Order: sequence, then C-alpha cells, then structure tokens
Amino acid sequence: MRDFSRTPRRPWAAPATAAATLAAAVSAALACTAFTGAGATAVRRPPTWCKPGGALTARAMPQKIKIADCDLRGRAVRGANGLTATVPSDGTSLIAYALRTDGAAELRIRVDSRAGEISIGTSGDRVPQGRPRQFRAPADACQDGAYRPQPSRWPKGTAVQWSYYAGTAGLPRDPIARGIATMAEARTDCTGAGRFTPPPDVTGRYAGQSSRPPNVTGAAACGTRDRANTFGWLAMPSAETPVLAATCSWFSGATTVETDMAVQARGKRWWTGGTCPSGSYSAEAVAAHEAGHVFGLSHVEGAEHRMLTMTPSLASCDNGPATLGKGDYDGLIALYGGR
Repeated sequence: MRDFSRTPRRPWAAPATAAATLAAAVSAALACTAFTGAGATAVRRPPTWCKPGGALTARAMPQKIKIADCDLRGRAVRGANGLTATVPSDGTSLIAYALRTDGAAELRIRVDSRAGEISIGTSGDRVPQGRPRQFRAPADACQDGAYRPQPSRWPKGTAVQWSYYAGTAGLPRDPIARGIATMAEARTDCTGAGRFTPPPDVTGRYAGQSSRPPNVTGAAACGTRDRANTFGWLAMPSAETPVLAATCSWFSGATTVETDMAVQARGKRWWTGGTCPSGSYSAEAVAAHEAGHVFGLSHVEGAEHRMLTMTPSLASCDNGPATLGKGDYDGLIALYGGR
C-alpha cells in the first residue's frame, strides 16, 4: 500500500476581518476599564462623553445608556435647538417640548430602573420666519387627519387639575384657560357648532392660583417635578430668543403623572384680544398648542400639516392654532375615546 505522508496542520487562525472585529471589541471594553494595584483590580471608567458638571449633549451620547456606565439621573441633558431637561431621579420619565417662532424642539427621556437603562431621543424642526402661514401650510386643517401621540397619557376620564401662575408681567389668565378648554372641549372652526363631537374623555379642572411657578427654569429647561400641574406666564431670561413656551410632561409606564407649562413672559409681544399688534403672538394659540402636549399630543411635522394646532411653529398674529383641526381632534379621540 502506498504511504501518503501527511502535511502538518497549521494552527487555526481567525480571518483578518474577524480578528480586527474582535480586537476592536476588546479595545472598546478596555477603554472603559482601568486596572489598579498589585492585584489589577478593574475600575470602570465612564464614557468620554459622560463629563462631570454642566449639561450633557444628547446627540453626543448613544440612544441607550447603561446607568452603570453613566448615571444621568439628576443631570441636565441638552437636545435639539438647545432644549434642555433634568433627567428624573424619582423613577419617572419625561418629555420636554419647546415652541419657537422658528420651529420647535422635543426631548424624550425614558428611565428604566429595572433594566438599568436610560433612553434619550431628541428632534427639532426649523422653518423660515416671516412667511404667511398659507405658504407653509397648504393642507386644510378641517381635512388633515394627521396626529402623533406621546408615549403616555392621562387615564381616561381624568379631570386634570391645574393651577395658574400669574408671574410678574401682569398678563391675563384667560388665554391660558381658553387654551386648555380648546383641547378638553374640542373647540374648532370646522363645524357650525364650534366643536367636534363627542369631546375626548378627559377634561381640565382649574384649582386656583399658585404662588409657585411651573417647574421650568429661566432657560426654558424642564426642572424637577413637584407633583403639581402648574401652567402660566414665566420670565425665562436665559431662553433662546425664539422660544415662545415650554411644556414638561412626566410619566410612569404609559401614564402621565404631571405636566407643567410656561409661556414666555419676557421679551415677547402678546396678542390677547382685539386686533393683533404687528409682531405679536397669539397667547391663546400658544396655550392651545401647549395644552395639546398636556393631554398627550406631540408635534406633527411636515409642511403639509402646518394648519393644525400641533404644528411645531407659529407665525406672528396667527390665531389659527387656537382651535383644533381634524388631526388634533382625531389624536385626542385615539388617546381617550369620546365622552
């Protein structure tokens, strides 16, 4: 029998691409780990974006953060268009909104204590200023059924109890109250009766005036919740110039537990009745938009939807968003059903 000699088998080696991938993974893991002492005890380092002190930038961090890697609870996070919020440390999550003359911003912070994770998402919309609304909003609000719900809402049948903060500028309460009522009572110009029917199964209940301001900072940032829903006028001197209002909604699971609304009382001219003075903004339209956030509606972006109340922009002397379009109403009914 012929004897075929065997070629010695070379030790196995991973393909170059696999080896490179493995090396990168090991390097990434070691980047967050330091070894100290004779026993080489591992000490986990925070990621490079997790800097001590000051606000952290949402777009510089991953969408999901392990609390063990960087504990964001109690820290300020800055999102699109400068919108900033304090990450809740009481187990709740938060959605922050800012309405601007040139667009809007949204910052979502979900805290999952059980999984040990915090999820961050942010978006912002900018539109040109000074253009008539009809050029930016070709769709008829009474036919446009677009809406976008928040990840949370009040329980069906809730009467959301809110207090009014007057601030020091001497501005009236009525536009704020009418904005809340517009959402709760489904007020519209689309029907002869001035309302969509049935109204959503959620209402607002005025609880009187508050001596404590909304939990919104002078920079229009969401602060720490105090378990009271406070809406009103607030001087926000450190806010960016285009900011008209900010709303913060805290939630647990899929249930809203608190909302605060602050309308800019400094540096803006407000239209609260009669003929609109040039360069002024409709207080009622802004309040109705912010009330949409209070009741669980997010911004509806896109030029074709800019006649709706939840459009993420507002032009001066534009009172259109003070009453609901079809999409605004459809969103409320999707969240709460009719009453």
